[in-house]
Order: sequence, then structure tokens, then C-alpha cells
Amino acid sequence: MKTQYLHRLLIGLIIATALALLWHRYGMNSVLRIDAKSPLLMEAIDDRDNGGQTRSVLKRENGKLLLECDVSVAYQWPYCELAIKLKQPPDGVNLSKYDTVRLAISYEGPETQHQVRFFVRNFNPAYANLKDPTTLKVQELVYDPGLYAQPLEIDLSRFTVASWWTNNHKVPIEHLGTDFSNVSVLEISTGGTLVAGPHRITMDYIEFHGKLISPAAFRLGIIASWVIVMIAYLLADAALAHRALMASSRQQASLKRINEALRVQTQIFAKLARHDTLTGMLNPKGLGDELFELAKKQSDLIFPMSLIFIDIDHFKQINDQYSHSAGDQVLKNLANLVKDHIQNDDLLARWGGEEFLLVCPLTAVQAAAEMAEHLRQLISSRTWPNGIRVTCSLGISELTAGEDLGEGIKRAIAALHAAKENGRDRVEVEHA
Repeated sequence: MKTQYLHRLLIGLIIATALALLWHRYGMNSVLRIDAKSPLLMEAIDDRDNGGQTRSVLKRENGKLLLECDVSVAYQWPYCELAIKLKQPPDGVNLSKYDTVRLAISYEGPETQHQVRFFVRNFNPAYANLKDPTTLKVQELVYDPGLYAQPLEIDLSRFTVASWWTNNHKVPIEHLGTDFSNVSVLEISTGGTLVAGPHRITMDYIEFHGKLISPAAFRLGIIASWVIVMIAYLLADAALAHRALMASSRQQASLKRINEALRVQTQIFAKLARHDTLTGMLNPKGLGDELFELAKKQSDLIFPMSLIFIDIDHFKQINDQYSHSAGDQVLKNLANLVKDHIQNDDLLARWGGEEFLLVCPLTAVQAAAEMAEHLRQLISSRTWPNGIRVTCSLGISELTAGEDLGEGIKRAIAALHAAKENGRDRVEVEHA
């Protein structure tokens, strides 16, 4: 009789799980739309506050927002932008529950190629100051609207923290990645290099798309439901067995099975929180935890420590030419290749987008440079799926005992930028 009940319970759970997954896949959608009718503070900003002469004006025509700029090169980096204030810091809007953003934006200007920069600025008291708006974290997407069908839909995971912002602010390692949990301002800006003359950015709308419940939370909910139902079944089974046999040993065995199931689930949840879901490598939080434990156990015995930033060259072109799934496969294969050719004590983390950070305890910068060159050659000579040509730029710095980790990371990022500026597919070292 118990077997029959169990079969019915399992069939019911399977059907309920399938229906829930279908509902989540095709329903439970959440959309945040921002357009000319949105009751938000929107304003035009230009370089006049920096001593420039660019003049901008914001208009509303036919349900669209028009940012018209008369660009002057009197300032070294002329610009104009449309700022959309979602809330006044320290308040913000939680955009982390959304997966993608759709940008219906067009650009007109005297250049042959146009560039729009879309900024998502987040407030967190760990790194932001209410008295200084520039401390809001700058997460950016830079693209040419003329190269894509309108609207452009892109995953929020493709955004990166602007390196110039990271270099200008001292940010704890656990907050170096992207963060959309408390967004105060959205900005649509002209590109980095402008030609003098009239420019116009037209915004039809911005839409953030996601699920009312995130996929990760929903999956955890499904797992938790199964665990709860099975635990309930085991408890009921234990109660019936105790009543029928009056044997405490049967009840103890049932409780042991329940505790083991809970322990396994707890380990799974802890691993998911510390590792990148795509590559399986550590994420920034997991790397921070590992470094903390390492320093706690070995203290100064981990120094000198070398930091190696690895960035895939022209990764956007790989996504555009071969699809995002091909790009994801390159990320996974590269992570596994690096993992197989480093020391056991080295820590590899996906830093965000196409960037990885390799932390090498007890490794001087010269040895790290030799390792980095070996990795660079392995990557460039490897045969990749679909005939994709993959190369990487690597930046290295050495961290000494007593030095702030953030300073070492800044030097490694500077070395990475130097590798890119000097032609990519190379290794550069930034000394203290």
C-alpha cells in the first residue's frame, strides 16, 4: 500500500514540477518600461560644467525623447547625455530581478560610425558617497545603434563595470563585479570621440525584462518543494512505522535519512552561491572567501602573491559572428584550459564578462609572467570549436605582505589595459 502511495506522490510531483516549469518559462513575466510618458526626472547634461561649450536640450516629440546636442570641441572630451533619475540615492530600483534590457535608441551625427554609451549607475554605501554622485558604480554598454535591429535586446550579464570608474575609486573586492540591486540613475551618452556639429539621440523606450521570480530562485524553490514533500513523506512513514512496530530504531533511521538530505542540499546551495554558473569557476565572492580562509590559515606565508588578469580579445566579435552560445562555450573551454595548467594552490575566478582573475600565492612576478606567457601560447595555439580564433591579453602585478589587495588589482588592470593598447595577445607587467 505504501509503495502505491509513493508512486502516486512521485507522479503528482513530476506533473506539478512540469507545469510549474512551463508556467515560469512562458508566463510570470515582469517588464519595466521607461519612455517619454514615464513620470521620472529626465534632464539633458553636457560638458559646460567642465568648461566646455557643448549645448544640449531635451525634447519630447511623438512620444519619443530627443536629446539634441550642438557639440563643440572646446573641452578635451566633449559629451552630452540624457540622465533618467529613477530614485534619489540612497534609494534605488532593484533591477537584478531582470535578465535582459531592450534599447530602442537611434543616433544621428556627423561621424561615419556612431557610438552610444548606456550607463546603469548603482548606489551601495560600501563604495558610494551621497555627497559625490560620481561614486555611483558605473556599469556600461557601448555599441553602435546602426549595426543592430531595433530594439537591441541584450543580457544584463553582458554589462561590465567601467574600468575607469574602478580605477578612480577604492572598491572592496566583493563589490568589484556588476550590481543592479539599487539603481538610481540611467544615462544615455554620446561616444568617447565626437566631431563638432549637431548630434541627436532619439529614445523610443527602454524596457527591462525578467521573471517575477528569478530562474535561480525558482529552481531552488522547486528543489525545496521536493525536499519538503519528501521530508513530509519520510516523517509520515516514520510515524506509521513507529505506531505499527513500536520500535524507536526505525524512527531514528528515518531521521538520519532526513538530516542527510538536508546536509546535501545545504552543500549544493553553498556551492551555487560561490561559483560562476557558466564556467564552474569561483565568482568574485567565492574568490574573496577563499583568499580570506587562505590568509587566516597561512598569513604572511602566502606572499609574494601575483595577480594575473586574463581578458579574451575581441570577445564581442565572437558573440556577434558565432552566437552567444558559441561565446559561452569559449568561456567554459578557456576556464578549463587555464585550470588544467596552473598550480593546485592557485585560485581562478571569473571576474565578469570575458575577464578572469588568477591569484597565485607564493609566486613572484617573474614566475607569474612566465606562467602567463605559457597560458597565452596555449590559448592562441589551441584548436577551438567552429574554427574560432581565440587570443587573450594578460596583465600582471605582484602583491606584497601588508599591501592593500585593491591596489594590486588596480595595477593588474592597468597592465591588462597596456596589453590591449600594445596590440593584444600579449603579456604586460605593472610594477609597484
